[in-house]
Amino acid sequence: MKNFKGVLFIVSLVFLLAACSGDGKEASSEETFTLKYNSALPPSTQEWHAKAKATEEFAELVEQRSNGRVKIDIFYSNQLAGQVESLDALAKGTIDFQNLTPSAWGDKIPEGGFAALPYWNLNEEHSLYIMRETEIGELYEEAMENYGVKVLSYWPTSATGLMSNKPIRSVSDLKGLTMNLTSDLVADFYKKAGVGVATIPYAEQYEALLRGTLDGIQFPFYSLEDYKLAEVVDYITKPATISPALGLVAMSQKTMDRLPEDLQKIIIDTAIEMENEGVAGSKRLTEEAYVYAQENGIEIINMTKEAYEEMRELHKTTTWVKFTEKNDRTKKMVELLDGETEKWKKENPEMVEEFEKSFGG
Repeated sequence: MKNFKGVLFIVSLVFLLAACSGDGKEASSEETFTLKYNSALPPSTQEWHAKAKATEEFAELVEQRSNGRVKIDIFYSNQLAGQVESLDALAKGTIDFQNLTPSAWGDKIPEGGFAALPYWNLNEEHSLYIMRETEIGELYEEAMENYGVKVLSYWPTSATGLMSNKPIRSVSDLKGLTMNLTSDLVADFYKKAGVGVATIPYAEQYEALLRGTLDGIQFPFYSLEDYKLAEVVDYITKPATISPALGLVAMSQKTMDRLPEDLQKIIIDTAIEMENEGVAGSKRLTEEAYVYAQENGIEIINMTKEAYEEMRELHKTTTWVKFTEKNDRTKKMVELLDGETEKWKKENPEMVEEFEKSFGG
């Protein structure tokens, strides 16, 4: 009888352990994960900034919504990996998240240069429509996935445009100016427009503008205040060249794959929520930049619609063409853009009307 009870106890214990472990999901349901978030940028200065939504608030909400099962440690200014190295670090799972601009990995994922094409977008909503609801975004995500990286979210960084010490109202006004060359994609545009170029690091643009080494730059308008560029430029030109520029939060596919499905969903849903909430912050940052410009004696030039179309067309036949030559995906992305934009315009006439207020008479 004692032997029978012993066998029964062992059998019962085996069934109990099996029930507890099941397919592994229940046993691991309380497993915790500490993930590393590498950002190319410094900490946010305002909680309403789109960058803050995509970084600090995103990390806080994921920890809350996962009941502490996911903790995200943020490392600023590329502390864990440099801008170039971060792509491979992400693909290998050495880091779990990376925040930077899509064009930063252009050498290995040229499709990311799409978001830097001059005059490709009209506002935040249009930008997210193109990247989230069209084949253009799918082509970019496909390129990222092939590298082992998942697009998690985009965050609009506000308007980037022409700032100069001489007025730029049209293509003809560019002739004879010296501009900063930050991408080989625009080299042909500058050549055809009669622009001289210099290659100046961003951190040295203030000094170059002060000394006259540069006559103008393409840079975020908020830098008038943040980088004190209002002291060395006299004009900004609207519409912005890129309205808005986009930041990117990417995630290691290896990291995503090792997380339980419920945690994957929390991360993805929270990232999308922060992406949408970033729209208001981006618009506010742009408007505050215009107010700051006016308060500090910067003349805001509004190109005519005809001058804008001329500027855009010259970029399409130079900068955009150079982008299409990268590979089949980049070619297809550009081929789709105007058609998708026209579709968006028809569905959002009030936003088109708002955009066209940037045109001068």
